[in-house]
Amino acid sequence: MRKRAVAGGRPVQFAAALLAAGCALALAACAPRNPGAELRADPDLVVWTSHPEELVEAARSEFEDRTGLRLEVRRGGTGELLSLLRSGAEGRPDVFWGGGAESLSASADLFEPYRSPEAADIPEALRDPEWRWTGFSVLPTVLVYNARLVEPGREPRSWKALADPALRGLVAFADPRVSGSAFTALATIDAAMGAAFVDAFAANLDGQLRAESRAVFAAVASGECLVGASFENGALEALRFGTDLRFSYPDEGTSLVPDGIAMVAGTKRPNAARAFVDFALGPDLARVAAFRYGRRSARVDAPPPRGALPLESVKPIAYDIAATAAGREALIARFVAAVEGVGR
Repeated sequence: MRKRAVAGGRPVQFAAALLAAGCALALAACAPRNPGAELRADPDLVVWTSHPEELVEAARSEFEDRTGLRLEVRRGGTGELLSLLRSGAEGRPDVFWGGGAESLSASADLFEPYRSPEAADIPEALRDPEWRWTGFSVLPTVLVYNARLVEPGREPRSWKALADPALRGLVAFADPRVSGSAFTALATIDAAMGAAFVDAFAANLDGQLRAESRAVFAAVASGECLVGASFENGALEALRFGTDLRFSYPDEGTSLVPDGIAMVAGTKRPNAARAFVDFALGPDLARVAAFRYGRRSARVDAPPPRGALPLESVKPIAYDIAATAAGREALIARFVAAVEGVGR
């Protein structure tokens, strides 16, 4: 069995990994599968993740090639996976990969402290003070719009577009109970514009919440909706496929919140779990994630994705991760009640 260093200095040859991932996806499309999980016999490590399938498959292929460890992956929304993890109803992973910092901080008791050597290149603001999670990528919340249907010169540049009465029913937003990115977007809008604006935004959704973040981009790109709010990386991914979707950084500023990776408390495979955390936080995956998937790495030595502003050019808002995590359930409950009240 071939094994190589998990976090060495050799540049990763990811082209082969991406090709292998593509073949795996093609084969998987021809076979029945459980949409919630892809099980493999006798795994050496179990990872639950909310990241896109292409990124996960590329990372899995390279990690298995480097270490010889067999990886089992379950994908789902951050809120869904955290609820399952807390209940223990469907087993426990060794690593939780993905989810906004507020969601991870609110569930910090589920994770075991681990200070990866790769964290030396990740700023202190992008990790948990007690090392229960570490930032993987930085995810500015942006406005997305349909460039074909929005009149030139009227492209949304302000959060105010989300509450424009002329766009009632034409605004796309994901359900923050399920999507960690949607919660971060909601908390960003709340921090930037205040509670009264959030209520007006909720009314403008006309009772509609999307099941996942990707559905926001699909709705705007198709013309079903004209504007929406979600993460920068999803907008960059949509651009890669040549859609009519475009995005902007709101004039009022936006949050620069990381998603993260964490070891699950009580894992019976701590060495394998640490190996995967080190790999995920390393420079090789950071470069591939930026170049191929539009994800802005939390590492200070990683380049920004193509089509994205340098981080220093993005206007930040004041955003307290700990306070936002503490108020997570109350904010979600108030927002969902406002949305559902309109829909009845």
